[in-house]
Amino acid sequence: RLESDFVVEALAKELPTAWISQALWECGRQSRRKRLLSAATTVWIVILLGLFRRVSYLNLLEKLDGALWTLANWRPQSAPSTTALTKARDRLGVEPVKCLFEISATKWLQNTSGLVVGGLRVFALDGSTYKTPDTLVNRTHFKKPGASRGRAAYPQMRAVTLADVGTRLLRGARKGPYSSCEIQLARELLPLMDKAQLVLLDRHFLAYDFLWGIRQRGAAFLVRVPRNIRPRLVRRLGPGDALVEVAIPRSYRKTHPDLPAAWVLRQITYRPHGGKETFRLFTTLLDPSAFKKAELAALYHQRWEEETITDEIKTHLCECATVNRAVVFRSRTPERVEQEWYALLIAYNAVRKVMAHCQRVFAG
Repeated sequence: RLESDFVVEALAKELPTAWISQALWECGRQSRRKRLLSAATTVWIVILLGLFRRVSYLNLLEKLDGALWTLANWRPQSAPSTTALTKARDRLGVEPVKCLFEISATKWLQNTSGLVVGGLRVFALDGSTYKTPDTLVNRTHFKKPGASRGRAAYPQMRAVTLADVGTRLLRGARKGPYSSCEIQLARELLPLMDKAQLVLLDRHFLAYDFLWGIRQRGAAFLVRVPRNIRPRLVRRLGPGDALVEVAIPRSYRKTHPDLPAAWVLRQITYRPHGGKETFRLFTTLLDPSAFKKAELAALYHQRWEEETITDEIKTHLCECATVNRAVVFRSRTPERVEQEWYALLIAYNAVRKVMAHCQRVFAG
């Protein structure tokens, strides 16, 4: 588990107050009058409350006062009440924290070097779920998944994240109720993709309109293929390596008229060393001399970095998603849960940014 002092120092070092001011200004949430809990101070508190779930609101203020970026000097007689902190969170809302996450993620990725293959920076996209407190409003908004004996114990939020494989920095994130479709959430991340990226995807993201959207953005993809898809062979490039023609179902073309009737992709077939399962991959990287089959097959397994990221956030960063402490969030309303989630992603990225910097220093 991460030491709390390290996390606070990482935030202090990596998250300039100018970025917070920018996020508040873009969302129209900057403080218009002098308050004991300004909008900027509330942002810091929201970030800390997700990290230190066992610490009360008032004790979080002590952490804030002791940080490098002290924004207020609390006196015992003037410390705000829990009710005041809750109202401050509601005034702040979700959008400024989401905006701050996007600003910081963009800046941090620009200042780090990730895994680059053939001139393309490698990203992975995957989905996950997060348990929320079992309150009436959370149950109504997020919903509970089904279980063998009726319903699960907790409402769950569904999320999809786009992560840089080399540094594990999160580039983008989208969330919704448990009933949300992961593909639909993933479509909302398309604007974050560009021609300098290679995106690794699980077979559950093989939706032709989504993959076509990645191509239209200029990015390349490497996606696992379900067993039921049988493309037509166009040309063999080598053992387990071929160009194939994939027929696009009419149902896709009805709702997405820009889709072609068929699409030529490269299919890579292999079995991992010592494994019993055969993998098939589709990719838009058609040149076998520039992108060799063995390299792409080995690269695909970097997709599991996304699984590691989810584990780090749930189990290690906020010390909560264990057998005896399964709920990731402390917030008891949907808006505060979403606010807390984006804040937790900011904290995770700040720690990852520090770790990427340390790796570069030691490597140099």
